[in-house]
Amino acid sequence: MLNTAQPLSFECFPAWAEQFIKALDLELIEREQGADYQQWLLDFEGSRVLLCFEHYAACAWLQPFSEADQEVVEWLTEQWNRP
Repeated sequence: MLNTAQPLSFECFPAWAEQFIKALDLELIEREQGADYQQWLLDFEGSRVLLCFEHYAACAWLQPFSEADQEVVEWLTEQWNRP
């Protein structure tokens, strides 16, 4: 899970996600949206990760696009969640 200063909502997620992308120097490749979720495909130095948001849980997390990207997801999550 990714720490957020304020609770996320479906409406505020895009603005928060843009800040997240900028802070970690990520590149947005694609956005997908459903009735209760948003999922953005990102690139970080050649690794693909998904930035996921679920409306009912009001939380965001990173998910590896492939097994090879798991370490990148862990590192990015750690960087974001540092105090």
